[in-house]
Amino acid sequence: MTKKLTLLFLIVIASVVVYSQSPKRRELTPQEKKGKAFYLRGESASGQEIIAMMGEVDVPATTLTCAGCHGNRGEGRTEGGVTAGSMSWSDLTKPYGHTDEGGRKHAAFTEASFVRSLTAGVDPAGNKFAVAMPTYRMPQEDMANLIAYLKRIETDTDPGLTDNTIVLGTVLPDKTALHGLSQSMGDVLQAYFAEINNRGGIYNRKIELRVTYGDSKTTVANAKRLIDDDQVFAMVSGLTAGAEDGLAALTQEKEVPFVGPSTLLPQRGLPLNRYIFYLLPGLKEQARALTLFAIKKSDPAKSRAAILAPDLEFNRSIVATVEEQAKKSRWNTPATKYYPRDHFAAAEFVSELKQKGIDTVFFAGSGIEAAALLKAAEAADWNASFYLLGSLVGRSVDAVSARMKDKVFLAFPTVPTDVSAAGAAEYTALLQRNKIEGSHAAAQASAMAAARILVHALELCGKDLSRERLVTALEGLYEYDTGLMPKITFGPNRRIGALGAYVVTVDPEKKLFPASVEWVTVE
Repeated sequence: MTKKLTLLFLIVIASVVVYSQSPKRRELTPQEKKGKAFYLRGESASGQEIIAMMGEVDVPATTLTCAGCHGNRGEGRTEGGVTAGSMSWSDLTKPYGHTDEGGRKHAAFTEASFVRSLTAGVDPAGNKFAVAMPTYRMPQEDMANLIAYLKRIETDTDPGLTDNTIVLGTVLPDKTALHGLSQSMGDVLQAYFAEINNRGGIYNRKIELRVTYGDSKTTVANAKRLIDDDQVFAMVSGLTAGAEDGLAALTQEKEVPFVGPSTLLPQRGLPLNRYIFYLLPGLKEQARALTLFAIKKSDPAKSRAAILAPDLEFNRSIVATVEEQAKKSRWNTPATKYYPRDHFAAAEFVSELKQKGIDTVFFAGSGIEAAALLKAAEAADWNASFYLLGSLVGRSVDAVSARMKDKVFLAFPTVPTDVSAAGAAEYTALLQRNKIEGSHAAAQASAMAAARILVHALELCGKDLSRERLVTALEGLYEYDTGLMPKITFGPNRRIGALGAYVVTVDPEKKLFPASVEWVTVE
């Protein structure tokens, strides 16, 4: 009897272990993803506009989505006395048919009768739908995609989400790299989410953070493991320099929200990646702001500009941005000069450009090179204005002499005054409570800001959380103040929270940096 009970106990325990493990979510097929895009957002995969018709009024389908009435999961709901039924295919095709409001009866839907219902507004028995139900003019391809998704909608649940937990992920460089910066960011994220959990979590869900470390070559692979193996619900913060393209493609393919990755080159290509939300402008946005600022200070008809940059793909992309903005602003096309990465002849460039009458110089090189350029310009008594990217040149501002006051301008994504008293106090208190060193304040503040924005968006979603609702909540953020950086605004067509840059000057006499600050907004 004892042996039998023991055996039974072991079987029960084994069953609990097996069934308590969450099975991996089967990803949607490409066709199902396209159907989901129409169901949730009224988007057409065919490239043709889909029209929703309400009586005599025609509107884009994006304004009358299926999810808007039937719910994100097709569960059906009642609002304002109008009931929108379930859209799951198992409900639509119940063999015993349907009895709708008012006693209307009809047989189960088939694919053909479903198409007829959406295009003609009648159920399988020929009964007219209620006036609140629109009809659609849409290509057959989009209709087929929608049906494919409705057959999956019941099981299309977001991974990393239970009644008790929200699993998040972040990708960071190797712990030993960057003099501990990576570890310090991870510590701040863990501490911040732990304190959120101690206060009850997000609607009683506790946040679990998965952290992966590696170099830039493994960033995408590590992120993919977090998504596929750890089944994270969303990604937050992290350092993604050098892996921007790969991460953009991955988040788009997997439809995983990623809030606040730190990078110098945010991806802004078209079509818009719905899932990545950058906090600060990259070098291209800063270069665009510098160009707009320079144009405002110059006479476009008379000014002569030049661009100096190392002959590297990274720097060429920045140069292209300056050239594009100058052209868009109808400014004289700058003369562009590239130099080998291992040989910057500052005096030669100064002599050549001064002789050509150049009065405005955009420089996209390093801090050491910038310092050499400014010293050579002063030695040659060249009265030009210099526009530099602060993130690239760093402490080269020390090379600015009194004679070059008001001639050197630098772009930065954020300045010290962005940090409010409340933000500084919260940051300091977090570090003190958790015994974290503050040796990488800028990176830690960026991580904390990303975590704060994500938590705020999760709270906006309420208990009925989904990736789609999270994306929508983030898109609705306007002038959100983290207390640690410029105010953050996102939108359906905007994925950089602070879209612009500060242009600052240096006062070498008073040792004042920055001496003046102006925010320049870019498109």
